[in-house]
Amino acid sequence: MTERLSIRFEGAARTVTGSRHRIQLGDRFWLFDCGLHQGHRDEAEHLNRTFAFEPRDLESVVVSHAHLDHTGNLPTLVSQGYAGKIHATAATADLCRVMLPDSAFLMERDVDRVNRHARNRPPRRVLYAPADVEETLARLVEHPYGRGWTLLPGVEVCEFDAGHILGSAITTFDIRSGGRRLRLGMTGDLGRPARRILRDPEVPPGVDVLVMESTYGDRLHSPAEETERRLAEVITRVAARGGRLLVPAFAVGRTQELVATLHDLCERGDVPDLPIFVDSPMARRATEVFRRHPECFDREAREAFEKNDGQPLGFSRLRYVTTQDESRALNDRPGPCIIISASGMCEGGRILHHLRHGLGDARNAVLLVGYQADGTLGRRLQDGAQIVNVFGEPVPRGAEVVTLDGFSAHADRQELVAWAARLTPPPGRIFLVHGEPGSAESLAAVLKERLGARVFVPEPGQEFELWT
Repeated sequence: MTERLSIRFEGAARTVTGSRHRIQLGDRFWLFDCGLHQGHRDEAEHLNRTFAFEPRDLESVVVSHAHLDHTGNLPTLVSQGYAGKIHATAATADLCRVMLPDSAFLMERDVDRVNRHARNRPPRRVLYAPADVEETLARLVEHPYGRGWTLLPGVEVCEFDAGHILGSAITTFDIRSGGRRLRLGMTGDLGRPARRILRDPEVPPGVDVLVMESTYGDRLHSPAEETERRLAEVITRVAARGGRLLVPAFAVGRTQELVATLHDLCERGDVPDLPIFVDSPMARRATEVFRRHPECFDREAREAFEKNDGQPLGFSRLRYVTTQDESRALNDRPGPCIIISASGMCEGGRILHHLRHGLGDARNAVLLVGYQADGTLGRRLQDGAQIVNVFGEPVPRGAEVVTLDGFSAHADRQELVAWAARLTPPPGRIFLVHGEPGSAESLAAVLKERLGARVFVPEPGQEFELWT
């Protein structure tokens, strides 16, 4: 007898954060990703604490990559009773060992700060504690790319390089029940071809059903040459003004690619010789994980890494800042410089301190090099807000704000369609997630025309039968 097979989209449906998809075969179900929702504080608080199932009933969890919008809510799941394994690639597991403890630390500090400034409202609670993170990390099970393994009886899994960040995976589930078979493919976040450091996204064997990200499904990225030219221009402008360039950047992936680009610009003499600071302990630890996993690099990056003793992840103009005292000292440092600091959407971390001190100065510039989700401080800056709240206090914006989408680690519309078109045979059904409605619907129209597939943009909480 064939068991019921379905998928329910419980996060990152018509939005770009909080990835969480529940797959059910008969009375067994597992989760693909369990990420933090980022955005308006009260909404995020509710979505991150609430599950539409009993965590203790989950059989397993499979994660696509280590970014917190895909893994950052795993400790909440564990704290509410989940007792199973968490499956990931080796590099993803190593990055989780860096990122999840950091997430708990920043969360605790943020809640403490908000509670100290709160007036006439109940105190906030942390989402999870360090002990929950320790228990979560103990559940990690590592898998190599390209080698299948059994998730449950009747469910075989294989992971392929997604080229998004170190360790990111496209995951296929081969599901059999009652003489029927279906192959489900999940892109997680899909990377881009011909990027620095990482390999191009792989194309797995064809799937019957594809769950695909759509972050940039309605636009094209700038060519790499134009991105480097615009980066050199903004650095030159800021240096001429005697200001500082503040770069909110994800500690994993974006920081390392930006550092590699700055290395090349400096080597070519295309930018002024400015000191460059990476003010993020997590970015430093994440970069050490990169150093341990050169097997994920493309050929050119791996050869350069082996030949030049770790360059371009570290070079003479670059300094990693570790302590809080060193971080605070940067705000009093005279002269122009570049400061790269997390978080990439300005929702936490040390970048907030630099924005509080530097956002009002017209000599400075804020460079946004990643996607800014709706409701985040980064999006408000991107949309031209003249006054923003930092640590609950209004800060007027005098600094220039520049967006460079060419550093995105997400495939754009053309790259998404080209990758999907290489699946053989093509998928009969495609579900688009991890994108705002306009982006997902625009991509849906192109995929319908190009591939002839049935394409859906699910609502939050919507469930679909997978057998046809």
